[in-house]
Amino acid sequence: RTGKEPSMISKKQYIIMFSFAIILGITGGFFDLPFGAVVTVIAASVLLIAMIPYMYYMYHATDSHKVEQFLSARTRQPIVGFYWALGQGDPVLVKDQLNEVLRKYKSPAHQAIFLLAEAAQRKDVRSAASHLLQVKQSQVREYYQVHLLLEEGRLEEAAERADSMSKEWMKESILGRLHSLSGDVE
Repeated sequence: RTGKEPSMISKKQYIIMFSFAIILGITGGFFDLPFGAVVTVIAASVLLIAMIPYMYYMYHATDSHKVEQFLSARTRQPIVGFYWALGQGDPVLVKDQLNEVLRKYKSPAHQAIFLLAEAAQRKDVRSAASHLLQVKQSQVREYYQVHLLLEEGRLEEAAERADSMSKEWMKESILGRLHSLSGDVE
């Protein structure tokens, strides 16, 4: 590490935010709008512009190649780097990224999610199960419980519980793994 962490925001986003802030500032001054209102709109706009790519690639993008490019460009951010490493499938890379996450985030509940994901990737059911109780988000806990059922070979029970998953991506992930374990790789 060089000590210089990359920015969450791209140069293009900086240019858009700066331009938008100047245009809003000039417009607010021209129409004699209250300073507080103009600053609030500028701050909200900057936050929105900064978060749009993350929200899109993390929750809505379906092109896995573009998602991989987005993640690989941000691997120095511990959480993003961890999920990118999981996708690469290299256990050494995953362990290095996991250590970065654990070093940065000290909360046991927060760490449990990453430890659980890493254990699930290794198919270490016992280790994964030990982290389940620390996960506070019930949807995430349920998701990993169903994955553990798959790894234990309890396919029918996992299929039944997959249908009740609240998030579509969770259901699809579980059903994909279920088909893979059943020999239906395609």
